[in-house]
Amino acid sequence: MDDLAWMAAQWAPDGPATMALTGSDIAEGLATIITGMGSLSYGELAGERMKLGLLLHDPEEKHDCFSDNTHNSRYYDALGIRNIYLGEYRRTDGTMVSGPGLSTLVAAVSPEANMTLRERLDATMAAMRAMVEAAEGGEAYDQMIGENNAAGNALVEAAIDALTAQTDAITHVAGALELSALEFEGSDSLDDPEAVFQ
Repeated sequence: MDDLAWMAAQWAPDGPATMALTGSDIAEGLATIITGMGSLSYGELAGERMKLGLLLHDPEEKHDCFSDNTHNSRYYDALGIRNIYLGEYRRTDGTMVSGPGLSTLVAAVSPEANMTLRERLDATMAAMRAMVEAAEGGEAYDQMIGENNAAGNALVEAAIDALTAQTDAITHVAGALELSALEFEGSDSLDDPEAVFQ
């Protein structure tokens, strides 16, 4: 409860996180948003949360160890990135909240960069949905990443590949907004897989 209260205070209208994104330095706010999108997409989600477990074929590398809900955690992490870019999300009651998003800004300066990222976000969500459907059909995420499960491994690898391609498109968006000096979080499991086994 304390952690949730702290998070709510951070994102209050005058909270520090809100002010960091909406303050007077627009470029800094955009850099923070895009760095977060790229880091979650690549180093965190594709790398540490997915590729690492796939390389090790380790059931302990799933996220929700006791609920077998990892497929949904992965799906909604990816959906969060998409929601941020498009400026929309669906409430638990099914209603949509939407407004001008980062996509609107990017489309004004580079329609091509915007369209490429939107297409790659959609491809990522399709790959994530395939994992969700497999899990709902009875194959838990720890089974998907298991050794000697070529079909399950391929589902996870397809999502990793989609996230990596999506990150490349996020990099192009940063360039279109003249924020090309940004650095996204990396991951040994993607950047130096041999290091994982040392």
